[in-house]
Amino acid sequence: METPDQSTYPSVDELDLNIIKLMKVNGRISYKDVSTHLGIPEATARYRVQRLLGSGLINIETWANPKRLGPVQAAIMNLFVENGQVNYVATQLAKMEEVQFLSIVTGGHNIVVNVTFGAQEDLLRFYDKLAAIKGMIRYETQIVKRLLKSHYAYSFN
Repeated sequence: METPDQSTYPSVDELDLNIIKLMKVNGRISYKDVSTHLGIPEATARYRVQRLLGSGLINIETWANPKRLGPVQAAIMNLFVENGQVNYVATQLAKMEEVQFLSIVTGGHNIVVNVTFGAQEDLLRFYDKLAAIKGMIRYETQIVKRLLKSHYAYSFN
């Protein structure tokens, strides 16, 4: 899994950060509303939002409400991986539909993933996929019993 080259991104100024803050609250905000909130011309709002999107600095995504979707379950897993295989394992995991969050970490384990599944049999099939990845040593699973917050609001400060 490669880290994007930061030099390919356009520079970000205070106006860009203010636009991002507005879009974090409402990713569907109109250019007109951006211009009104920030006191800039609508054409500037349109250009800046399109530049942020086109450069990959921001993405607009849809987050489904798991409470409304039916019997969806979640698990948090700590993965223990062979030395030298962490990036390979992370790349394989990133391709899996069940994986909702993936992070390479320090400490007693190498990777943390959040996975979603329907029935217990789906989780067992996911375990089989894990076992088939070269470099996997073992994993620990915590089943989420009640999800209280599911929101990633990264700060720029």
